[in-house]
Amino acid sequence: MKKFIHALVLAVFSFACWLSWVILGLSAHLQRAGQALPGFTSLCVSLRPVLIALPILTAIYCIWVWLRKSDRVPSWVGFFAATAGVLVLTALPALVAAYLPLLDAIDNLPRK
Repeated sequence: MKKFIHALVLAVFSFACWLSWVILGLSAHLQRAGQALPGFTSLCVSLRPVLIALPILTAIYCIWVWLRKSDRVPSWVGFFAATAGVLVLTALPALVAAYLPLLDAIDNLPRK
């Protein structure tokens, strides 16, 4: 059961990282369209490869867990806590970075 829960946490974490990667990709498309991005958004877009590396490292850990004997498998709670913490530390800045160009566009709307 522990190995299955590790796989489930890996799947959810990978999907969340992919979603953050896509959100940052939308901001990168704004830059290609000629609109200047805020500095924090540019920084987060340049760090997009980290969102690819994190699920790969997590998958390597899960493979290590799956190859161990069943009686020596570590608890999934620590693994879940670690992935949830990393997800907060990566997804929250990604969401803020995607929101900043929207705020900039609203500020530049013509006023009545």
